[in-house]
Amino acid sequence: MVDYKKNMLEILLKISEYDGNETTLLVALVNVIRASKKQMQEGQNEDFDDLVFWVTTYPDIGIGLKKYIERLCGKKEIVHIITEANMVSGTAFFTEFWDRIILKFLPEHTDRNSAEAIISDVFYKENDGKWIAQLSKEKCIRLVEVLGIQGMHEKDNQDGLIQDLLFAIKVLSHRISGYSLDAGIIKLVPEYAHHNNPFIALNNEINDFIADIDIDNSERSEDDINYKQTLILLAQCSDYIQKAYQNIPEFGISFKVHQQLMMVEKMLERLYVAIDLIVVKNDRSSQAALVDLCKSLVSFTAGKSQITDYVNKSTQIYAREITRNIAIKGEQYITTSVKDYWKMLRAALGGGAIVAIACMVKLKMGSVETSLLMKAFYYSMNYSVAFIAIYLLHLTLATKQPAMTAATLAKNIDNDKERKDGYEQLAALVSRVWRTQFIAFVGNVFMAFPVALAIIASWFWVFGENAAEMKAHYLIGDLNIFTSPAILHAAIAGVFLFISGLIAGNISNRNKVKHIPQRIIAHPVLKQITTLNIRTKIAAFIDYYWAGIVSNFWFGVFMGSVGTVGVIIGLDLDIRHITFAAGNFALGLYGYEFQMSGYDIFHSILGIGVIGFVNFSVSFALSLVLALRSRGIKLSELSEVISAIKNRFSKNPLSFFYPQKR
Repeated sequence: MVDYKKNMLEILLKISEYDGNETTLLVALVNVIRASKKQMQEGQNEDFDDLVFWVTTYPDIGIGLKKYIERLCGKKEIVHIITEANMVSGTAFFTEFWDRIILKFLPEHTDRNSAEAIISDVFYKENDGKWIAQLSKEKCIRLVEVLGIQGMHEKDNQDGLIQDLLFAIKVLSHRISGYSLDAGIIKLVPEYAHHNNPFIALNNEINDFIADIDIDNSERSEDDINYKQTLILLAQCSDYIQKAYQNIPEFGISFKVHQQLMMVEKMLERLYVAIDLIVVKNDRSSQAALVDLCKSLVSFTAGKSQITDYVNKSTQIYAREITRNIAIKGEQYITTSVKDYWKMLRAALGGGAIVAIACMVKLKMGSVETSLLMKAFYYSMNYSVAFIAIYLLHLTLATKQPAMTAATLAKNIDNDKERKDGYEQLAALVSRVWRTQFIAFVGNVFMAFPVALAIIASWFWVFGENAAEMKAHYLIGDLNIFTSPAILHAAIAGVFLFISGLIAGNISNRNKVKHIPQRIIAHPVLKQITTLNIRTKIAAFIDYYWAGIVSNFWFGVFMGSVGTVGVIIGLDLDIRHITFAAGNFALGLYGYEFQMSGYDIFHSILGIGVIGFVNFSVSFALSLVLALRSRGIKLSELSEVISAIKNRFSKNPLSFFYPQKR
């Protein structure tokens, strides 16, 4: 076993004798005191305590360590760390994402005269900023005092470190002003669109703040009027950003604008840190200010390659707006009264009838001799027309519900956190969602089967042809979950259902961002050929229906083309959808002229049920995870929700299948 304490002493002794400026020994020392995951969880670092002990006990070691640090870090600029390190470099999400992946394997090239080069060499792990931040401030101050390193308050305004901070403040101020005045951000906060924009005032105030510091040391005091005014303006700018986020439901937001908001927010945080470090505070010692600076520099540099935090921050607000739009639609798929329950059944029956027609159309398309690409096109259009017809006729396709209702559930989880009754209200909502989904499945399946059977029988009566005779084997075989990849194909359909829900939410958001309804009403050509009443109706139709039309169109394309894509790339890809499975069962049964074994009938019915369950589970799970993430809700919180649902089910299981009287 390695004696780390002995190793630390050996490293410190070597440092005290070393007169070079290579970082090797400092890297070795940090490797010894780097906190483990357990130490980070406990908030302790015994190895750092040992470092303070050795330096305090043996002055020669402290002198050698101080000289070594001064040789490494003396006159090294820090501007780039404050203004660039772990900052979003632009509005191109994937470019930034890829750059961070590369950083994990290939460190970026840095100027060897900068402090960033030293810190990158020594603190090269992503979590280094976290354990450094957790180090006891008192012990860090003690280490600085023992080493005799000059603190921040004693530094003259012309000192290189102070000048670097001032220049970083100026750079950040100008960048913030530029990004904050982008038209996309201003549209989100129209009340600040003109002369009362706080970012312009902040830039002017910081210029005065820096000019005064260059003249008089006393201007670095926290009692300085310019400093106090700067803090007020920083708070107003933060309020501006929060107001923009609050206005997203009304105005929508593009991904580009969200990235810009994130950049401005990050720069404001960094600007506040830089100003705070440079100011002399009455309740903070000079050494404490230096410790804060060092911890900040390490935290900024070590976070450059972080991916998870970047992705979460970049997508959360945008995802929340998309799922919010989905949740609004999802509320329409949750029944409360007995009247609504039977209304949903009627809508599901209608949806099942249209799917049965689509099943027969696809069966006939399959016999057309054409290319793979054209067959994919035919299948896609068949599905798309069916789904759009179901949507526009206000009918129901059961599997379209989970993606919508999951977002609604997530919204209610967020709202129910503070309820005194825990998640009882949410459990009641789940029971309504479940029974609505149940009756929708029943309506789709129980109508798709007889209608498909009636259609193919009518075809035989009119044309004298059993259209399913040659395909019956495949139609029934594809429902067998034991001998075919039906479950995988059902899961693929669930993924497409989830994606189609995202498309709907994104289109709704884009309509608001681009002001599509208002532009239709004000269209100069339409003004000449239509009345205001007609244009208003067109705009209202687009506003209400367009997202659903586009979503259903692409869902049809996904469903119709995946099989062809599978053939092209050599994989067994296809889709299985519960309603189409029920229709195909009817077609296959007729194709066999009702001469099917009991086993085939059993596995077909079982397959329909399993396919429906997988459709629902995959779509719902993906949608719920996204919705929870968008609201910052941890998956661990679902345990309490599940307990509340179990409790409600044990008390009143029938409520999950049929509306109960209060």
